[in-house]
Amino acid sequence: MSEEVTREQVIEVATRLFAGLGYDMTSLELVADSVGVPVSTVVALGGDKRQLYLRMMDRMYEEHRARIQAVLDETESPYVAAHQIADAYLDVFLENPELLALWAQRWASDATGIPEIEDLYTRPLMTMSARKIKSAVPPDLGPYAFLGVMIWCVNGFLGTGLLAPKSGMFRADNPQARTYFRTILHIIVDRMLTPPADPGE
Repeated sequence: MSEEVTREQVIEVATRLFAGLGYDMTSLELVADSVGVPVSTVVALGGDKRQLYLRMMDRMYEEHRARIQAVLDETESPYVAAHQIADAYLDVFLENPELLALWAQRWASDATGIPEIEDLYTRPLMTMSARKIKSAVPPDLGPYAFLGVMIWCVNGFLGTGLLAPKSGMFRADNPQARTYFRTILHIIVDRMLTPPADPGE
């Protein structure tokens, strides 16, 4: 069976385990058992545990980077780009719940033995976005703080949802809640931006 297993399959299984259990609680033995191969096959295809985790994060990062890069390439106005970056960030996580789960594990102090995660996978996205929107953000806020607030809002909604009007919660898997939150997100983005000199920008 091991000859039939691909690196992609190993990474897919590892992704589900890392997202569900965290890096610290996921062993190579568990990955191997879940794939149905010896540990040696997992190592041959994906590397040791750290290498496998970074391969997985590389794949997740590339999809996120491509989405942001498309916005930056297609949008001239920094004001429009700020809104589209917010949409792209929200949509990437809505479409890839495992990516959100992986970061939630990280925020809970998972994989502290790999301290460079944020520099590898968060800082490049922040830098490329900040360069695009810098002229649209008030100097006393700055593009990095703007992006931080936007990200915190998205992560908060995805992690906890919103209070429903009368009782209970609207969760992020509720289409009505998503529409409502997206509207709120764009209002927040507008309030954080310097109004353009030309309303058509």
